[in-house]
Amino acid sequence: MAAAGNSLSGGVTLLHTEQEGKHTYEVMNFISSNKGFFARGGDKILMVNGEKMEDLTPEEFVNILVEGSPLLTIHHPCRDRTEECSSEEIQAYKKEPTVMDFSLTMVREEDLHPEGHREQPQPEPDWEKYIKDDNLFFVSMTETSLTLVIARGCDPESPCHNCGRTDCQFNEVVVMPERAEIVFSSIVSDGALIVNQIKERNDLFLKSLLINKYVTPWREQLLLGDTMSAKITIYYYKMNILDRNSGSPVVLNFTGTNNFFCCTTKEGDNKKMLRVVCHDRSDLKNICADDTEKWSLVFYMSSTLDNHRRFESALHRGWFIYIQSVNSDEVEMKEKNQYNPTNFYFVIESQT
Repeated sequence: MAAAGNSLSGGVTLLHTEQEGKHTYEVMNFISSNKGFFARGGDKILMVNGEKMEDLTPEEFVNILVEGSPLLTIHHPCRDRTEECSSEEIQAYKKEPTVMDFSLTMVREEDLHPEGHREQPQPEPDWEKYIKDDNLFFVSMTETSLTLVIARGCDPESPCHNCGRTDCQFNEVVVMPERAEIVFSSIVSDGALIVNQIKERNDLFLKSLLINKYVTPWREQLLLGDTMSAKITIYYYKMNILDRNSGSPVVLNFTGTNNFFCCTTKEGDNKKMLRVVCHDRSDLKNICADDTEKWSLVFYMSSTLDNHRRFESALHRGWFIYIQSVNSDEVEMKEKNQYNPTNFYFVIESQT
């Protein structure tokens, strides 16, 4: 959990579903520039300001979020321990601080230059034309702090009515923004508002979200040539079985945070995409290939004859991160295009 009073930047994505008039809000992803986090995938928001979430539509929920400092009651289910690995397992053994220039794009090997770069992409399309989604609800918060009011476990004598177990946890968290506004909803549906926020801020969360949801007329992902710079810590792993042809298995961490790159499949498409996800670093000391969630964080790092590094997904072989440069000599951030989020976002995707 994030410590009380910490300033938040990043965002949380919630999946809204409705069944027989009851609403459910499940956390799909959470990223933050801080080391801590108040939610993770699989959590559910049960109440806001004492009102049951099952009685609130997305429109009602976002209106409560912008009215003041919402008090959220969050259910954290206990995660089962990973069984003994029956396939390849890798172990972290060292790390390297770098500055990396990248875009949130995965490309095939044949699309890479010998230096590891991609050809010049198509001209950037008219974003506003494609950011139209009646099932998307978007709240932006500035100068946001967090206070953990109470954390309690389930009664060991009485199983939780949410998950049926006795080892889960409930947290009550107050989210306190200096300012909050509805950027996008079924009522406020001007895609230009989101576009302007992205153009004004170099915001990784927004870019990650939009690349996941929208494509251009050429079936190319948005922002192919839109690179960012960030401090990335490369964690090196040892393999049980040495494979010199694959390269070194690594995990890419946004330095000082719990955010990592992972390779996933774009919904409704066979293309692979780069996402940013939140993980507890202590859970990544050993990674088993059987665990696809964690294995998606692993990339095989190799070098070309010109000493340019390439990162191939371990889960989806043949797909590479579009990297412009990796510099371990100058870890000082460049002012231009640096990853420097300032806002926190609630994004609700309503599944109908």
